[in-house]
Amino acid sequence: MANEVAATQGAHRFVAALPEGRALEWLKLSLGEMGTVVPAETGNLEEIRGVLDLTDTPLLFVWMDRHNLAQSAALVEGILDVKSLITVIAVGEGVHQDELLAAMRAGARDFLTVGTRASEVRALIRRALDKAPVQPSDAADKGRVWAVMNARPSMANAFFCTHLAQAIQRDSRDAQVLLLDLAIPPADSLALLNLKSSFSFFDAVRNLKRLDRTLLVNALPTHATGLQVLSMPDSFEDEEEEVSTAELYLLLGSLKRYYSHLVVNLGGLPAGGFLNVMLSGADEVLQVVDQSIPSCQQNLRRIRQVEDSGVRIESRHIVVDRYQHRQAPKAEMVADRMGAPLAAVLRTGDGQRLRAINLGKTLLELAPSDPYAREVQSLARQLLQGDEVRARKGGLARLKRLLGGR
Repeated sequence: MANEVAATQGAHRFVAALPEGRALEWLKLSLGEMGTVVPAETGNLEEIRGVLDLTDTPLLFVWMDRHNLAQSAALVEGILDVKSLITVIAVGEGVHQDELLAAMRAGARDFLTVGTRASEVRALIRRALDKAPVQPSDAADKGRVWAVMNARPSMANAFFCTHLAQAIQRDSRDAQVLLLDLAIPPADSLALLNLKSSFSFFDAVRNLKRLDRTLLVNALPTHATGLQVLSMPDSFEDEEEEVSTAELYLLLGSLKRYYSHLVVNLGGLPAGGFLNVMLSGADEVLQVVDQSIPSCQQNLRRIRQVEDSGVRIESRHIVVDRYQHRQAPKAEMVADRMGAPLAAVLRTGDGQRLRAINLGKTLLELAPSDPYAREVQSLARQLLQGDEVRARKGGLARLKRLLGGR
């Protein structure tokens, strides 16, 4: 699996400061498989800058409002002041000379009209990418994100995530690991690790501007192994505020600056923007299923919904939970039906699992020789080895680009 993970090539991520609705949907459809479009609030320079920092995108699409050209032009100039290597593509409702001139004078490289044919849009973007300057890479300073998804809500998802995060914490020297539990049912990871927290995911979003190492160390509960947990609150259904797409990207970007590894539990989340953002921001997606037909059908439907919405997943592997080797289908057949390689097969007696849950400990602590514990440890090592291979290949690729492709 390590070689498969390392060989995966990620698509581009493009930031679009466009109004919600027709313009944004047109751009997503036009770009197609070229990459994922990350929305940012139009007119908000600080938010756009934060999303740019996270995505390392070479291109930014900026809306030119014909009724407020001065503000639109000032936004382009402000972006280029802080991100001089970014290529700005202006977008407008029509080819009006005033809009075009304002965009070009502000520093935009090109202009697109909403409704332009997809083939023309992609051709323009390819030319822009070819001419875009090499972006300085700080990938070594950013944490890796492993997202765990399962269309079916179950404590089994949190059980797997707590074990995976703890195994990574143990196996990676000097690792700073965060378990980000956004799943349904909420806050299971805290219960499984016998932890309590008064600082939730929503608190982190509210404090985005204050989020730093000191706040995280003091606010988040820490397991004896050093693993930290940021979770949804038990009563998250009562939260009235909405979290924007940009806020999700900004939070994920902030956490990646302070943690070397993030395990994100997305079990039970419905199809939609929240799930899509977290999956598009992951370096690896582990999809948990079992041998039952309903589990396979529901998870296959969920991944198709995600893909149909335009989300490009970097890499996806299958984890078969509660595996019974005497029952059909075999794990390899399950993975084949799900359309992704098999990463792990988890099996353990229900008695051992229940004992670990009720004691607030993992099998890594209680029974390290249990098949479940051994398989998760093996998976963690493969993921970490894949990171090392990818880092070496990424360094060589960046060197070749800097040398002009020689």
